[in-house]
Amino acid sequence: MLNRVPENDQPKGEEEGKFWRSVAYELATLLQNAAQAKEPEIVLNEMRVAGSQYIWEFYVNDLACPKGNAMNFHGQNTSQWLYAGCVLLQGGRVSSHH
Repeated sequence: MLNRVPENDQPKGEEEGKFWRSVAYELATLLQNAAQAKEPEIVLNEMRVAGSQYIWEFYVNDLACPKGNAMNFHGQNTSQWLYAGCVLLQGGRVSSHH
């Protein structure tokens, strides 16, 4: 997952451990939520770059729920989402957002 992040921007030491723990936690949480869905869809997007940020976005949908008009400020339809967020890397520091 870190292959495309330039060496200078990669997490080092404890931050690298935090990155991999964050990824493992989010994957486990996605699977837990998917197990509760009637018709699960798990999505873990490839890394995208936004300025100095490296972002891995993810979500789990229940496709059995009717698709409504619930939109977030990114223009994403969230009516089927059970869980969503991202792992973010900026300046070698890691954070998770839900």
